[in-house]
Amino acid sequence: MNIELINTGNELMLGRVLNTHQQWLCRQFADAGYVVGRQVAVADTAAAIQQAVREAMTRADLIVCTGGLGPTSDDLTRDAIAELAGRPLREDPEIVAGLHAWYAARQRTPSPAVMLQARVPAGATVLPNAYGTAPGLLLEIRCPDTDRPAPAWLVMLPGPPRELRPMFTTHVLPWVRATFPLAAPFVCRTLRSTGVPESTMQQHIAGPLADLVARGLEVGYCARPGEVDVRLAARGAHAAALVAEAETVVRREAGRSLY
Repeated sequence: MNIELINTGNELMLGRVLNTHQQWLCRQFADAGYVVGRQVAVADTAAAIQQAVREAMTRADLIVCTGGLGPTSDDLTRDAIAELAGRPLREDPEIVAGLHAWYAARQRTPSPAVMLQARVPAGATVLPNAYGTAPGLLLEIRCPDTDRPAPAWLVMLPGPPRELRPMFTTHVLPWVRATFPLAAPFVCRTLRSTGVPESTMQQHIAGPLADLVARGLEVGYCARPGEVDVRLAARGAHAAALVAEAETVVRREAGRSLY
């Protein structure tokens, strides 16, 4: 299964906001046994969003697009995707009722701009947002100008983390597990060390791990000032045992540098 992330927002391109969605979503997918294959950030323009989705559709089974679903002039994702997919936008009565209830509870009246959030591409599934006004959307999409015959699934989520994160764990992840059940378990463990350079750590453990690598173990290194992380990962029925055996080797060879 190939998963790609598209994060939209001029604030990301200007460096005004840290793109925490990439790290958080990748971690959620990985912890569930799915690995993201590619991630990209683009500006808040219809052309940039459409190009990113069109390119992702040539490779991905699942595309997660964040941002651009709100009520302001730079929220263009919903309209851009509807145009790309050739789907008309239709007002969803349940979203309309939910928006009125949301504002009534705060003794306010929704503006016409706010009500634009009730427009949904035909055929899309609405993902309720209990923490804001912009609903998420789930859409099976096929772009006529791509060579890939199979459609892709596109998930659109609002940008604010306090909305995106609970929506992902409540609605998206259970749907992913049901729609794309894992063919084999995925296990990943990280061991942290200090006081040993990255190249030295590899020199200590690469040889003793060679047999396990030949059996499917993946080894990765991540260096920070004064520290090195060793990532051990495997997929398949024996993944847990393989990673556990690798951890024993690393602990033996790396010794007191691990913490």
